[in-house]
Amino acid sequence: MCHNQDDFRAFAHLSRRSPALLPITDFIPAIRFAIPRFRPQPGRLPAPDAQQEACILHPPATPLQIVAGPGSGKTTVLVLRALRLVIVDGLLPEHVLLTTFTKKAAAEIRTRLIEWGLQLVGYLRQHGPSQLQPHLAQVDVNRFVTGTLDSLCEDALRTLRVATDPAPALLEGFAADALMHRRGLTNTVYNTGTIDPAVAGYLANFTFDGTAPGNVGELIRSVRPIFDRFAHDIIDLPTFQTLPTHTGARALLVRGYGAYVQHLRDTNRLDFALLEQAFLERLRTGRLARFTDVVRAILVDEYQDTNLLQESIYFELFRRSNASLSVVGDDDQSLYRFRGATVELFRDFRTRLATVVPNVAAQRLDLIANYRSTPEIVSFFNSFIVNDPDFSPARVQPPKPAIQAHLPSNGARVLGMFRSDVPTLATHLAAFLHDVFRGNGRVVSGAMGPVTVAKAPQGGDFGDAVLLAHSVNEFTSGFMGSTPRARLPHQLRRELASRNVGVFNPRGQALRDIPVIQQLLGAMLECLDPGSALQSTMRLRGEAQQYLGSFRVAYTQYAGTNPPPVQPHDLSAFVMAWGRRQSQSGKPWPREWPILELCFTLLAWFPSLRDDPEGQVHLEAVTRAISQSATFSPYRALVLHGSGQHDRISVENALRDIFAPIAESSIDVDEEIMPSIPRDRFAMMTIHQAKGLEFPLVIVDVGSDFKTNHAKTRFRRFPDQPSNVTHLEDDLSQPCSVGTLRLQRTALQRTFDDLIRLYYVAYSRPQSALLLVGLDTCLQYSTSIRHTATFWRADGTWAWRTPYSGRRHPPQANNIPLELI
Repeated sequence: MCHNQDDFRAFAHLSRRSPALLPITDFIPAIRFAIPRFRPQPGRLPAPDAQQEACILHPPATPLQIVAGPGSGKTTVLVLRALRLVIVDGLLPEHVLLTTFTKKAAAEIRTRLIEWGLQLVGYLRQHGPSQLQPHLAQVDVNRFVTGTLDSLCEDALRTLRVATDPAPALLEGFAADALMHRRGLTNTVYNTGTIDPAVAGYLANFTFDGTAPGNVGELIRSVRPIFDRFAHDIIDLPTFQTLPTHTGARALLVRGYGAYVQHLRDTNRLDFALLEQAFLERLRTGRLARFTDVVRAILVDEYQDTNLLQESIYFELFRRSNASLSVVGDDDQSLYRFRGATVELFRDFRTRLATVVPNVAAQRLDLIANYRSTPEIVSFFNSFIVNDPDFSPARVQPPKPAIQAHLPSNGARVLGMFRSDVPTLATHLAAFLHDVFRGNGRVVSGAMGPVTVAKAPQGGDFGDAVLLAHSVNEFTSGFMGSTPRARLPHQLRRELASRNVGVFNPRGQALRDIPVIQQLLGAMLECLDPGSALQSTMRLRGEAQQYLGSFRVAYTQYAGTNPPPVQPHDLSAFVMAWGRRQSQSGKPWPREWPILELCFTLLAWFPSLRDDPEGQVHLEAVTRAISQSATFSPYRALVLHGSGQHDRISVENALRDIFAPIAESSIDVDEEIMPSIPRDRFAMMTIHQAKGLEFPLVIVDVGSDFKTNHAKTRFRRFPDQPSNVTHLEDDLSQPCSVGTLRLQRTALQRTFDDLIRLYYVAYSRPQSALLLVGLDTCLQYSTSIRHTATFWRADGTWAWRTPYSGRRHPPQANNIPLELI
């Protein structure tokens, strides 16, 4: 959480303050004088606008739901409303709590709070009324309590505890999964190397392809969402395990979950779901009174992606603190159902709040003015979100009005580039990008004549563009030993490289498949376990043994090139000396050596991991895996020397707890560690990653993977079966209090809803130009390759096709709202 660690301690000594006496009518004029961004400028409306002002000035005593369309300035509203609570209503910044969904969003909010807050407070100290000055003298804008809800919970549990209670340790990523496997699944659903058949049959309902997990890695990936749902959905476990179907499997899973949770409690550890659960329990039992007694305002960003557990936290905070409550979100941009988000909680926010806190009537205000995109882009995504009538009941009621564009047109229509095959599409797309950012631009037909799409004259570069897709994996998964096929992201990377243009796509390949990571890990393996003497005797799973061997081969080949530096010793000499535990300086070998230190030492021979932006992200993923392993591995990611059998066991633990998870692709590149996109690189990211971002040029891949109507790809474009996520929601509906709320829409409807929201987010990211790309089959008049992204409706009708007369179908749909290039 981004605030001073002493804030919670200070809360105990704060008292509720009387309102400061800056008239509410003077607040908006004050920010226009104080903050340069909001001063009227020629050719631009002063901000905030009337809708934003209504949200900022809304009375704090009445809970507020803000339905904020894309590009409507919701972050601006949240920040200015927080500052208003301090300047007008007399709160101190440490009384004001702002939470949002990601660390990046929290950092952005905090930056604006401090920057704008300093400007506003400084101005009012010189020009504000005298009755305001004593209050301003106590205002420190650095003390706003901001962060993700998880960071709030972690800080509270660490800080607001009795002196005899140890601080809980938070488990992240694969560390939590490792303990779930070892302490929860083993001896319950996984015995003597075999998954219980009943459990495997039950889990098959919730995998992408409907097949049962076949190994431990697949078992962990299948069970983790269910265990998280137990907490996020506040599942009644006795009801869950006695449901009439799969009763035996349910009972085993509940047993495994109980063993896992008990082990974490016994060792004072928490995963993210249990962290929020523990916070809620302490709230309800009054153990966080030092916090709730001084929270005077709660502002929540991205509320549409809240789950039931998080809603319960916010409602309990509100009930106990009697604070001002404001939530902002957009049901049309809810993307995280697969993480347990329940968009209906935002849709029905006012009625649900009134149920929990009687006699409280929240008010809804809409933000519909778009300051991000051109009118052509706004018109496109407006028409997309209302294209399918069956989607309307899934939206807030009444639906928010159409988004209104407030930027002038640049003359460019929404563009489309569709080709017969992926290599051709990659070649032509790379040429288009090169023309835009390295040439004189590309001329296209606009509504009023020719328009040149070109980079900004001052500082424009490839960092102003992004390729968005459902997946940015650069290769397909190999099936039954087949060679993976290069997808559009890799084909485009290769085409751009031939034009001396770099790409930024850190999540384009699994960590284990990246050549330089293979080389680094191979070097580490040879240092720890020369010649795989220990590895060959260990009972590692087949996939782990295979990839660990590949890492060693990659290192050997790389070392054979004798990479610099070669003085005072080359890479091979260093690795051999380390393997023999012989110090090249003649000093005694340390009794303990941190594996993380070994990793950093080897970086001298892997400059791309130090200097290349993608390499830095990949290195961060590896080092985080090593650090996380220290939270559960018996030897804490240390290699021992001179300790007898512990020398061998410490290495075996490193192989099992660090290298095997990477080899089994259990370590992901977390989007939270991805830095800002380098200005000279072309970015590729999933639509989920792009949530909350904006770019001058956005390219959306709507169909490069769809040459035929293959059953395995339908879930990504026009599903004929409910998704595995909605299957799980249905299965958990009875023991979950929001089950009936979700079941207002069928599982298949919810599957379509999620795709519609996904592409609505993609289409609303661009500022100046939107380009859809795919294969020609996406536009064929009589195609069987339907796709919600290209305006197909769930009932099988297509907005881009109108009736025709004649003997033959037209070659392509005759109502395409795109300028094809």
